[in-house]
Amino acid sequence: MADREVVEAGLSSIKVALDITKEFLNIDISFKDAEVKLKLAKLIDTLSDAKFALSAVRDENLELKEKIKSLEAQLNQKEVVLFRDGHYYLAEPAEGKAEGPFCSNCFNTKKSLSLLTEIIDRNRAFGKYKCPSCEQRFEK
Repeated sequence: MADREVVEAGLSSIKVALDITKEFLNIDISFKDAEVKLKLAKLIDTLSDAKFALSAVRDENLELKEKIKSLEAQLNQKEVVLFRDGHYYLAEPAEGKAEGPFCSNCFNTKKSLSLLTEIIDRNRAFGKYKCPSCEQRFEK
């Protein structure tokens, strides 16, 4: 069974146990059996705590799986880019997609491919390219 299925099965079991316990609690028990009602109430609290904890585990599990997926995508991205002349370029750009150059600062720090824009006119003295994301300028 997958992790998610195990957690869902656990949550479902706890819900069933809570429902049964609540039914016992609603049974008309004589005054001398108040101790039974108290123990059932404690059981409900304990099962509720377990259900809450299991829900938290499920949520954390989902977050971790998303993080793993994101990190795997970043690792795969490193394989599809090439570094040359101080910039990153796509090794195999898709049709209609720019080959590069992409900002080396953004890729190295944020694992983001920010396409550099070419500087024109009098601002060219400050560099040939500028990153629209981090504002870094590049000479060549």
